[in-house]
Amino acid sequence: MKKKNILITLMVFVIPLVFTTTASANILLWDNDNYATIYDPEGAGVVGCQYAIEKALNNMELDYQTMSYLPLDLEPYTILIITLGHWCFG
Repeated sequence: MKKKNILITLMVFVIPLVFTTTASANILLWDNDNYATIYDPEGAGVVGCQYAIEKALNNMELDYQTMSYLPLDLEPYTILIITLGHWCFG
């Protein structure tokens, strides 16, 4: 019975709280990959490394800012996502 009560508590209180916090988060996507590009196999052609992250954030209907520099004041942002490019050993 205790496991069921914990699960119900999570579903009723915690999950909506996490969703609400994420939906209202100020997200900064720092494009810090020296303008690296990749080929998108889904047809967008050659895109920046941040493209897939932006696409995911758009699909989740989250508001975000993409910058190629790191602002001095990070206080307004709840979430910081950093792209670092890619490295090919081949």
